[in-house]
Formats: sequence, structure tokens, C-alpha cells
Amino acid sequence: MKITVEHSQVEENEVILRCPALDEEMLGVLSLLKSSLQKLCAWDQEREMVLLAPGEVLYGESVEERTYLYTAGQVYRTALTLGELETRYEALGFCRVSKSMAVNLHGIRSLKSRGAGRIEAAMKNGERLMISRHYAPLLRERLGM
Repeated sequence: MKITVEHSQVEENEVILRCPALDEEMLGVLSLLKSSLQKLCAWDQEREMVLLAPGEVLYGESVEERTYLYTAGQVYRTALTLGELETRYEALGFCRVSKSMAVNLHGIRSLKSRGAGRIEAAMKNGERLMISRHYAPLLRERLGM
């Protein structure tokens, strides 16, 4: 695929896709573009609604049947389940890493193998998350390891 970026005096950004047919590659690009424009609806500690870009979210965690989204400096509550978070934003890097957690792969700074097949992920905000041995193969596959 050839990628060209042009700088011009326009009122808003424009994306033009040129292709002989909508093949798998182009459908993937379209899906990625559409999903990156989506926002995650969440609530802060003052119960004010906040719209988050998926890229802002480092990981989501389910605690006592509630789902929380963690960014670099804040924690938000969302009505989404972890399964919905993973399914809707998989193309943007979200991956299930335990029964109660889904992580944004772009929020991981480093990985370290731990005993019993587990992996420790150091996140960009300094937190450390444990990837369970059940989900470690999926993480390795998604990262191409």
C-alpha cells in the first residue's frame, strides 16, 4: 500500500482512499478510521460525563460488576463491559489480558516474563499489570511475538 500525506490550505482534514476495489486491506483501513473517531462515554468521580478517545485509555478493569477505565492520570467508570470494550476497540489495540482486565497495547511500555506462564506489563503511567497465563498466548499473538 502506498501512503501519501499532502499539506494544503483546507478547512478540515480530508482522507481519500484510492483503490481498484474494496479488498480486505482497504476494509481494514476504513474500519480503523471509523473506530478511531469513536468516543468512549465515561463518568469521573464527580459523576460528570466525559468523552474519551480510545487512545487515552491505558486499560479497563472490572471490579464488582462495574467497569473502570484508567488513563495516564484519571480513573473513570463506564457502562461498557470488558467484552464490549475489547470487541469495539480491538482494531485500536485493546486486548483481553485476564478475566477482569483489557489493556490497550499502545499503553504498554515494557513486558517481562513471570513464573507460571504469566507476563508483567509496565504501563506508560508507571502501573504494573499481570497478564494471566490463560491470556498470555493471545497477547503474544497480537504483538507478533
